[in-house]
Amino acid sequence: MATTTDNTVVQAWKKQLDMTMRVTEAIIEGSTRMHEVQIEAATEAHADAVATQQSLASAASPADLLRIQTEWLAANQKKSMEYWRHLYEAAAETNARVMRCLGGAAPKGD
Repeated sequence: MATTTDNTVVQAWKKQLDMTMRVTEAIIEGSTRMHEVQIEAATEAHADAVATQQSLASAASPADLLRIQTEWLAANQKKSMEYWRHLYEAAAETNARVMRCLGGAAPKGD
């Protein structure tokens, strides 16, 4: 009788640890994806800043400066929205994966 109880406890424990490891994996993968989004955005922002500085150096009139500033601001607004959308998508997918892991671990009613 103790063997059956021991097996039941061991199986339940294994199931709990497996679920914990799957949740951990989902969180790590989601965090990694968010980090990748941040690195991509930072790299692109740096390249844009360098290009904008070069454009500013060659500006010859107030109209040129206004055009460069306006283009830079409009592009940054668009890129900012894309950045936050990508972060949201990564977070939402991570949340969905975690919920699937937890849903699979929930006890089933008989």
